[in-house]
Amino acid sequence: MTFNVKYMSEQQIERDALGLLNAYFHDLGQPIHLPIPADEILETHLGLSLDFDDLQALLGVPDVLGALWADKREVFIDQSLEPDEHPEMEGRYYFSVGHEIGHWRLHRQYLRNADGQVTMFTDSEPKPTVICRTSQAKERVEWQADYFSSCFLMPRQCVLGAWSNHFGSLKPIVYADIAEQNWTQRPTRHGMKPVGMILRNVIEQSFEPHAYVFETVAREFAPMFRVSIQAMRIRLDKLGLLRIDHPLKRDLSGGY
Repeated sequence: MTFNVKYMSEQQIERDALGLLNAYFHDLGQPIHLPIPADEILETHLGLSLDFDDLQALLGVPDVLGALWADKREVFIDQSLEPDEHPEMEGRYYFSVGHEIGHWRLHRQYLRNADGQVTMFTDSEPKPTVICRTSQAKERVEWQADYFSSCFLMPRQCVLGAWSNHFGSLKPIVYADIAEQNWTQRPTRHGMKPVGMILRNVIEQSFEPHAYVFETVAREFAPMFRVSIQAMRIRLDKLGLLRIDHPLKRDLSGGY
């Protein structure tokens, strides 16, 4: 279930996520620290309830990972992500919780049924205000909630700090530099192409050549933030720490 929402910049979404983190940790009298307790913030700070259910069976739609009943202040995550039963899904679970928090923070004004686009009650049973499905991830409302979750679980300064501690600086990893070092142009015999060139052509035609390198780096940081390797890789890329080539210089300490 999607609905129209206004455009929000990445900076606006990140500021809202950081504002929530600052408020929560301020109440605790602590600085922001990892991993972010997304479920704790949802329940104790925002006052929403959190539970699991077989959402595909309950709602009659496929690929649903979470749902928000705004009027009842209830969030349900699909039981396939329950981290105690499926520890391998822990990262996806916390990202889904952060995603639902994103809907609550960013989209509550659209969840009041003011324009009739979202039906909160039908017949005798209340229906979820927002149903989050993987097939609708590109919709603006879902992208905004995803980006909120990314900024919320992987705060900019925490990511930059972890990177600096690990590598000793904020220098990004640039795949072009690695590729240039690895794909050496060895002398050929009988007019044959260099082996490196042949392998590179084959590999580049079959998959993104930088993917393995970037996922290897992201794997080092994902457990620290309790997110999936894919989510960590996307965040590192967004912050300019993983680059395919040398773009124009960006300021990592400020905006994008």
